[in-house]
Amino acid sequence: MKSVKFLTTLIPSKEYDVVRSKSTHTMSDAASALQWHIYEGLSCHFPEKIQIINVMPIYSYPQYYSDPFIKRESFEEKGNVHINVGFCNVKLLRKISMAHQIYKELMKAFSEVEEGILFVYTIGDAFIQAVEKFKKKKKITVCAIIADLPEMSDLSSTKGKVEKLWNVVAAHKSYRYLKCIDAYVLLTEYMADYLHIKNKPYCVVEGIATDPVEYKTVQAKGKKDSEKRIILYTGTLHEKFGILTLIEAFQQIEMKNYELQICGMGDCEEKVREAEKKDPRIKFYGQISRKQILELQAGATVLVNPRQNVEEFTKYSFPSKIMEYLSSGIPVIAYKLDGIPKEYDEVILYVEGNEAIHLKEKMIEVCEMSEKERKEIGNKGKEFVWREKNSIKQTEKIVNMIQNIS
Repeated sequence: MKSVKFLTTLIPSKEYDVVRSKSTHTMSDAASALQWHIYEGLSCHFPEKIQIINVMPIYSYPQYYSDPFIKRESFEEKGNVHINVGFCNVKLLRKISMAHQIYKELMKAFSEVEEGILFVYTIGDAFIQAVEKFKKKKKITVCAIIADLPEMSDLSSTKGKVEKLWNVVAAHKSYRYLKCIDAYVLLTEYMADYLHIKNKPYCVVEGIATDPVEYKTVQAKGKKDSEKRIILYTGTLHEKFGILTLIEAFQQIEMKNYELQICGMGDCEEKVREAEKKDPRIKFYGQISRKQILELQAGATVLVNPRQNVEEFTKYSFPSKIMEYLSSGIPVIAYKLDGIPKEYDEVILYVEGNEAIHLKEKMIEVCEMSEKERKEIGNKGKEFVWREKNSIKQTEKIVNMIQNIS
């Protein structure tokens, strides 16, 4: 029997509140959700129990996290016992420690097997170095799931030149070790060209729909007033993601029954707070829990992704919020990005034009539809992703690929 492991960067449920209280940096709930969806889907295809070897996605001590050392410990979730990797979290030492400890955990996890499969969620330099060293010792099939290219994983405009240069150097360091990867799961077809991996097996999985079960305990917030039109954005508040264009477009709407709700953290956070002070129709919630986000989505009139197709990185990403938005059954407004496959064209309401007025007009158009029209649009999107992009169907692509090479 093969041993199957999943090297992840997520936050266990029981640790979530503690980790959040110790962090001063944004936490990617969307990335954690995607990893859990992948895990759940893979678990349906493999008879073996899949163990998670997890490195918590926190930033360095003391600037971004209050603990200098992360303790190794086991945790139970999804019916199995998993491992949280321990490491030194002190800046400049953390990556060296992380790579060493990941390697030790991988060797321990595969110590009694001759063959197996290792799924790796990230190719960050510490992870890929550990995997490369491990691969020299063990003949294990390694499949990398690349949701973000290393040099494009943090697009904050507040990063200094030195920090940006450091990220580029770390990214190129990661790419030097890609020879240890046997197969790839990519978010877009463009990634294959960028990484020059056409000679290795790969499949495209742009995301996984939110499980309908997650909505069973969700109580919609905001629908008590049938006259109110709620426009919601949940995600990173980086200028490159269009949050300021969204605010400008909303401010051009004169109707008093419109409300803009914003959730998240990022380099535009202060500007969002300033906009909230000037316009009482704007509500800023900061970073909130995933359950609270789903509740706000369920109560919204329309969900907006204001990221425009004007940056190179749009070729190499499929916004996770698009999949989550569609899963909610609420109409979705977005721009047509290079990374969005054509099959989504029937379920996303695209903005034509990059000026704020174009986004304003599209938001008014959708908000002033009848409730029946909006419900039909929302249900069409929800049924599409629940049917075609659920965890079992999406991970089936991964399993078929792996079975053909192992």
